[in-house]
Amino acid sequence: MGANYSTLFLIFFIYAVIGYIVETISVSVIEKELIFSRGFLIGPYLPLFGFGGLFMTVTLWKYRNDLVALFIMSMAICLLLEYLSSYILEKIFKLRWWDYSDKRFNLNGRICLEVGLMFGFSGILLVKFINPFIFKIFGLISPKLLVFISIFLTIILLTDIYLSTKTILKLEKNFVRYTNDTSLEMKALIIEDLSKNSFFIKRLLSAFPSADNKLSQFRELKILIYEKIMRKKLKKENK
Repeated sequence: MGANYSTLFLIFFIYAVIGYIVETISVSVIEKELIFSRGFLIGPYLPLFGFGGLFMTVTLWKYRNDLVALFIMSMAICLLLEYLSSYILEKIFKLRWWDYSDKRFNLNGRICLEVGLMFGFSGILLVKFINPFIFKIFGLISPKLLVFISIFLTIILLTDIYLSTKTILKLEKNFVRYTNDTSLEMKALIIEDLSKNSFFIKRLLSAFPSADNKLSQFRELKILIYEKIMRKKLKKENK
């Protein structure tokens, strides 16, 4: 199948969804409870996995019969992508979204060997087994329908990026104001402002409960926002 926009985007989207499912299951098992909030986007997809799957699909097909090379190249591509994503997101939003500092053989807490090995094995699984199945399914769908699906999902994704980015920037701005302003009145106004956008704020805080290094202040703000939201919810129920 030709590498047109529809095909490339759908490959990206499929692996973004698969990444979300894998993350959700692994985190839920570790935490021993169902946790659905993963990543900074609202929908059930993780762009980092989507780009990783797309890059491996485009660049590693020629290594499909050389498992050692496929493993090494998959590991290298995904670790580079994860490092750059961590760096860029931190520079844009002033928040550290994940941190592997507690893992052995990590680089600046952005990537680590343990995760890199998982990427290597995932590359073998993706290129050797999953991709042939995906392309077979694509072959059964009309090109026009593939274009329609890709455009529809693109609109959803771009809308999600806009809303999530707006929420993150607002949270970061108010977090800085909250930590720098000692006025109780101002802190109350900030909490009130954040609680108005309760759905997005709650989802974001659940996805990244320990974002940034100012953990004690961030957790304090998180608790206060939750309390404000719950009070509003109780008032509505009692009416």
